[in-house]
Amino acid sequence: MKYHIKEWPDHTASLIVEGGYALDTFENVLAAVDACYFDCIAEPEYIESHVNDLDPSPLDFESSFLSESTL
Repeated sequence: MKYHIKEWPDHTASLIVEGGYALDTFENVLAAVDACYFDCIAEPEYIESHVNDLDPSPLDFESSFLSESTL
């Protein structure tokens, strides 16, 4: 059987079998990968990551310490 992981916008992740049936949803991708390895004794084919271009970047935090004269 083939498995893959889908990450949702709230950063939870579902372990999904080849027919599209979600076995379970986990608090994050790492927990879903662990479940695939240890419970299903398989490796996920791929991980479908949710990407949101509007999420804050670590650079946003760092740039808050720069003064306007250095920008």
